[in-house]
Amino acid sequence: MPHRSFAAALFAMLMSAPLAAAEIAHQPVGEAAGFIIVQGQIELGDEIAFTRAADRYERAVVLMVSPGGSAVAGMAIGETMRARRFSAGVAPGTTCASACALAWLGAFNRYMSATSRVGFHAVYVTDRDGKRVSSTGNALVGAYAQRMGLPSAAIDLIVRADPDTVEWLTPAKAKAAGIDLRLLEVAAPAESAPARAQYEHFVTGLDPLGDNWLALKAEPDIRSKRLAKLPPDIPLRVIGRSGRWAGVELKDGRFGWVAIEYVGCCRR
Repeated sequence: MPHRSFAAALFAMLMSAPLAAAEIAHQPVGEAAGFIIVQGQIELGDEIAFTRAADRYERAVVLMVSPGGSAVAGMAIGETMRARRFSAGVAPGTTCASACALAWLGAFNRYMSATSRVGFHAVYVTDRDGKRVSSTGNALVGAYAQRMGLPSAAIDLIVRADPDTVEWLTPAKAKAAGIDLRLLEVAAPAESAPARAQYEHFVTGLDPLGDNWLALKAEPDIRSKRLAKLPPDIPLRVIGRSGRWAGVELKDGRFGWVAIEYVGCCRR
């Protein structure tokens, strides 16, 4: 049975509303209550914007849609949610990975759907040799998880995936690892309900007389590691933006960044 509470009702209402363009947006829905949307790449400083939004409410539900970003900022957002006893959720068919998933762990009540994509991987730093696992970063994540009341099995799940892969959470994995969550099945917004709309973007504009592939990069930076060569017309889901870069998800679950001028929309 779906969980019934202020948070569950507000979360259902929240998911039927259009996402704002801002990375941190909020809207009141009653006396001292509201919802907050965290959308897009999480950068250092976003934790300050989140706290400013949180200061407006005594009760709030946070909708999280992000491919990740700064682990430090993500954990700070999670700390704020836990201190204020805010709930957080990931809507059906949407993604909250890396730093976003760390923030989600901090929520007093955690919500996800069976089709939500909540993913974790080890903390890393990037240098000229590419991604390198950060032992210090993972230690900070372990300490944060302990403060959130999570057991050692949960900490192992959170940091065990390599930086180029993702450990996707399922209700069964969450239960085995001791991560408490509430499975909330509500309808996704009508405009995103058809499966064909989820990957309606595609690679386009390549020169067929040239390399005829688009680089999928690890970070929104031309110098970052290339994860893959994407051929023309490969389906994409755009889930974030940073300057001239689009954060995209492939159908096989891989994440990366591509030059936005080579992303087309929309297929019907």
